Amino acid sequence: MPLNRFLNLPQEDKERVLGISKAQFAINGYDATSLNLLLKELEISKGQFYYWFEDKADLFFTVMQEGLDALRLRLDEHGHPTSATAYWNHMRESRLITERFWDDNGFVEIGQMVSQQIPPNHPIYERLAVCSAPLQSHFREGLRLGQEWGLVRTDLSIEILQKLTDGVGDAFYEPMLQTYTKGKPPTEETLLLHDLLGQTLRMILRPVDEDAMN
Repeated sequence: MPLNRFLNLPQEDKERVLGISKAQFAINGYDATSLNLLLKELEISKGQFYYWFEDKADLFFTVMQEGLDALRLRLDEHGHPTSATAYWNHMRESRLITERFWDDNGFVEIGQMVSQQIPPNHPIYERLAVCSAPLQSHFREGLRLGQEWGLVRTDLSIEILQKLTDGVGDAFYEPMLQTYTKGKPPTEETLLLHDLLGQTLRMILRPVDEDAMN
């Protein structure tokens, strides 16, 4: 995490540094982002950079953590489903809130970069998973409530269900991100994939209808 010397900067200065850095990581990718060129964009010296951050990874995760923390607050405001009748609409809205947040705050491009350039064997992959853990906890609670109300299958654990839905989400979002362009409406194919994603997630989560299996 950034050093306290960065955290103690005026908010406007912190937002400028993180905003420029986020744009550079999105454009160039994590590995190809040159620290020297980034410092030129930020108009700071290397000494100033290391006065604020440990290294490039520290800066990148500061950018990511800012977005993840803000999204967690937004999801906390939305809360968890309060009744069985509102369950599926509430869970769908949580997904839409997440998508709108990334779009409104310039993180879709970062998501594109991560999906294309940060495979599971990348040195920062595991750290990304740790950063997203609080969000995972939020959605796990939603799954737990669904099981409690008999709306989500219980023959699989919450941990397995989350891995399945995360994997399905990644598989759908990858082609959707490839056609994403800021400020342009989604393609017909993207809209179709988006609807199909919601249907697939619900199909995975719903309890198995034993009569239909016979």
